Amino acid sequence: MLPLKEKDRVRILSAVARKGPSYQTIRIVVINISLAILLFIPLSGTVRVDIWRGHHLLFGEPADLAKALGGFIISMAILYGLTFLSNMIVGRFFCGWGCPVGFVSRLGEEVDVKGKKGRSKRVISHLAGAGFVATFVAAVMLWWVDPRVLIEGSMKARIITLSVFAILWLGGYLHAFRWRFGFCRTVCPIGLYYRYVTSQAPIGIVFSEVPDPCIECGACETICPVNLDPKHLGEFTGAPQDDPDAEPDRYGDAECLRCGDCIEACRMVFKAKPDVVPPLRFGHPENKKSGDEDDAAEPAETEPLRPPTAVS
Repeated sequence: MLPLKEKDRVRILSAVARKGPSYQTIRIVVINISLAILLFIPLSGTVRVDIWRGHHLLFGEPADLAKALGGFIISMAILYGLTFLSNMIVGRFFCGWGCPVGFVSRLGEEVDVKGKKGRSKRVISHLAGAGFVATFVAAVMLWWVDPRVLIEGSMKARIITLSVFAILWLGGYLHAFRWRFGFCRTVCPIGLYYRYVTSQAPIGIVFSEVPDPCIECGACETICPVNLDPKHLGEFTGAPQDDPDAEPDRYGDAECLRCGDCIEACRMVFKAKPDVVPPLRFGHPENKKSGDEDDAAEPAETEPLRPPTAVS
């Protein structure tokens, strides 16, 4: 079993990585798909608002600014619609698997993990993180400026373009080491919006004491990037006091990123016991309330669960 003496997400991530293949491999594939989409649309000329010299594009053809902006808005609406539909089914799945900003946070943690294995691996992790941030920033900028500005543009245009790139790159790199998932918890506008519109997603993290009980090791709580207790995500809080007939909320379900870190930590803890089924998994959350059926019928009298203490 993993001896937990302090709340240290990076330490458990390192332990999970030592146990074998993880969800990180799948996450890298999903992230690359996200980046490929961001790069393909402007590079193919489907949409570009060129603030360098006004050569705007829409469906590969020259367009005026209004049409190009309209194409940009429609493209963003389509991309948002796709992520919105996925979040209606699996909650904030995109946040945990396909969001480049969230992945930057993981790359910062990867540096911390690899740093324990030697200086060379730490340097390689830094370079990999820097390369990803650069690619992400370039993908965003290609929506707004023709890359030929670096070859055909004036010295002033080149300096401005490279300066904007450097500032955005530095911001992304600082995010990897300073803000990390704190951004997802408190700042990200898309994540905060999904918190309200996907609070009853049918697929999420499921905790079950059957057939094998939780040993209360604390690994799942410690590794959660947004400071939730995965054992209680499917539990209901009380209904709003001003509307006792309203459906009660499911605690933590809307904040959960569905990243699967808690599941991997749970599997790691039980790896030495192959005959034991780990209590955490992906599935349909169990809509249970504390108490008997009579108590469940009166959600307004149910004592709301309290959020867990934030991990420092």
